[in-house]
Parts: sequence; structure tokens; C-alpha cells
Amino acid sequence: MTDIDFRVIKQIPDGLSPVIQSAVHDFMDASGTEGINPDGFYSLTLESIANSTYLNGGGEFWVGTRAGELLIYILAVVSRDLDGKLCYCVNQAWVRKDYRGNPIVKQWWEQIRQRAKDLFCKHLMITSSRGHKAYERFLGHGMKHYADLLKETL
Repeated sequence: MTDIDFRVIKQIPDGLSPVIQSAVHDFMDASGTEGINPDGFYSLTLESIANSTYLNGGGEFWVGTRAGELLIYILAVVSRDLDGKLCYCVNQAWVRKDYRGNPIVKQWWEQIRQRAKDLFCKHLMITSSRGHKAYERFLGHGMKHYADLLKETL
């Protein structure tokens, strides 16, 4: 598995755009995004990817590829946490189904943690619409439930 390239990108590699679009749809299907306008969520995700890559609008877009196949994508941004310290916020994390639970995913998360430290962040936060228990089990050390978000349509 050493031929997997996991990195932050600032330009979408040739031929990867349709694969990313398909992965975003899979993320939406797997995430339990009930109550969210799917077209709006999809468009917002693609806009976030564009902002974090070629538009240089902030944030980071991570991809893991193997022989041109997309295995993982991560959308993240650095912001201030409630305590005023920098926080590396993972807003979306998608792993291709056949790689979910694979030990290499933990190695990728260690790269994310290290990147957060390199950017002077004191916290790593992951947004999950599926619940926190799977992340706590899988990522282990230091991961704990932090907050619940409530939403009302106005």
C-alpha cells in the first residue's frame, strides 16, 4: 500500500474531477444528511473544494489516490476554537467503502494530526453527521465527544 499518495492539493489532478463528484455523492448517501437540501449541499461542497484548491480561498483539500483512483478526501480549515486557540476542523471526511476500517486510514489520520500541529493548532475537531462513537473507537487517543449541533429551519 505504499503506492498510495495522500496529500493536500491546490490543483485538481487531470481526470479526478468526475471521481471527486461521485465521491461527494457517496459521502452524502452515507452521511445521513436528512433535512439538508441535497443540491445545495452538493454545490456547497464543490465550492469548498474549489476554494481550498485552485481559488486559493482558504482551507485544505486532502486526497489519497492510488493509480489515479480516489480512496479518500478530506475538507478541512483552520479556525479559532471556543477557547481562542487554533483548531484544525475537518468538515468532511470520505473514505472509499473498500478502505473503511483499513489500518492505513489511521495512518492518514496521523498525517492530519501532524498537519494540524504544524499549523500551530491546539485542537483537532471532526464534524460528523453520523455520530461520534465510530470516530472515538477508530481514532482512539484523545478523541472525545465535544458538542451536539441543533438546527431549526426558519
